[in-house]
Amino acid sequence: MAISKALQEELIVDYPTFVENTRKFYNKEISVQDYKGLSGPFGSYAEKGAETGMSRWRFPSGIINKEQILFIADAMRRYDLAYPHFTTGQCIQFHRLDGETIIKLFPECHSHGIYNRGAGGDHPRNTGTSPLLGIRKDEAWDFSPYVRALSEYVLTLIKGIKFPRKFKTAFSDGTENTSHVTFKDFGVVANVEDNTFSVYVAGGLGPNPKMGVLVGSHIAPEDILYYVKTLALIFSEHGNYNNRSKARVRYLQDILGGPETLYDTFQEYLAKVRNTEQLTVNPEEFAFTINKRGTADPTLVDSRVGEQKQEGLYYVSYHPFGGNPTKDEFLALLDYVGSLDDEVQLRLCADESVYIVNLTADEARHVLALTENGGDNDFYRSVSCIGANFCQVGLQDSSGLLINIFDAVRDAKQVNSDLLPTFHISGCPSSCGTHQIGAIGFHGAMKVVDKIPTPAFKIFRGGNETIGREHFAEEVGTIVSSDIPKFFIALGELLTKEQTRFADWIVDNTAVFDQLVAEFE
Repeated sequence: MAISKALQEELIVDYPTFVENTRKFYNKEISVQDYKGLSGPFGSYAEKGAETGMSRWRFPSGIINKEQILFIADAMRRYDLAYPHFTTGQCIQFHRLDGETIIKLFPECHSHGIYNRGAGGDHPRNTGTSPLLGIRKDEAWDFSPYVRALSEYVLTLIKGIKFPRKFKTAFSDGTENTSHVTFKDFGVVANVEDNTFSVYVAGGLGPNPKMGVLVGSHIAPEDILYYVKTLALIFSEHGNYNNRSKARVRYLQDILGGPETLYDTFQEYLAKVRNTEQLTVNPEEFAFTINKRGTADPTLVDSRVGEQKQEGLYYVSYHPFGGNPTKDEFLALLDYVGSLDDEVQLRLCADESVYIVNLTADEARHVLALTENGGDNDFYRSVSCIGANFCQVGLQDSSGLLINIFDAVRDAKQVNSDLLPTFHISGCPSSCGTHQIGAIGFHGAMKVVDKIPTPAFKIFRGGNETIGREHFAEEVGTIVSSDIPKFFIALGELLTKEQTRFADWIVDNTAVFDQLVAEFE
């Protein structure tokens, strides 16, 4: 993403303040809670124990270009960045960093077009979309210029408007909803039948989740910035800034008296923004053309490989378990992709996978070999937040539970993992692991067992992110952490015995599922 020089300078002008506060924190002069508000706006938070921290690197639309690929590999070696994590926000987080490393990385990222200012705190977050936008073979409309335009525009708002605790924006072409556009702070669905947009606002996961409110249907795509500015203004004037837990856009539905009133208010503000600002997008300013071509190879067949619409080009998907690639595996991938032509990209996805795109057939084969240690079916592509071993607010070790479940099922020879669904785990109710849209979901909790508080997870079922069938999962019980792998084995045995995939089985067996949960409570 190319942004103006003036905006680049604005996004780093207060870096000295970040340096000062970070050094004070690691010298124990600032409390954890106070530092959270000071460091978050720079994409960094202290970790559990307050001895180390993380650095969140923002990649709008999840796109990482060759220059950035080479920089990431170099930084990982120079600073021994041993704990990368692909997030559901289409960013990369690096964990277990000391304060001086965090300080040094910020300007280095900035100089390579990685703008971490506003990647946390009360700011617009990454703009999400499908990693296949612009390359999918059956794509009806490449609206990526408008995604890039909005990604850049929201960065200009970081210092101009008082934002909610988070402000998440995303796009979808309507065939997938991994970025959750219909229940996002600001979500855009592309109407491919007439090349227009529909806009949903004030949705979101976490405590008190809400579906978005449709405020614009079949609008001209060049008008999209008027809509995002309108929502930002409404929250700045009506949002709840007194209660941090409710300082989110979705609470506007309650504050303004319901979806209908929110709709009316939105139209009123939209008219004012249209009359006072010039925000029309010229898509040619944000266009990007892929010129590379290859030779089609019908022998290249793999579940992780897809043909692009560009002749002879392929993409490869890679889902490291829980979004946590090992340092060596990630470096091997970065080194190889960094040795290729300038048009090869990494594209992060909201399910914690990464797509390597614009590959020839031979390049795709090489990438396949480098990324073989990852999820190869729905079950092993399950999602987890980073968890309580790292996160300050995490209640339980979500990443550790994920691996324990995988290990147990892998060792259970009587279970066919192909029949089990993708599940989602959050370490706490905040839904960073998107547990509320999982066919099966979990969030960290505690359970009293024999009068002893014991690590546990609440279990949910029935979530669905599909556009037109959206549904938040329902809580059905609480299971002690150590028993959850056994629960999955029991569920897997049921499915294997009937030779039925979970998605088909659960339709007529909700009561059976709930009874199974009860047996492990």
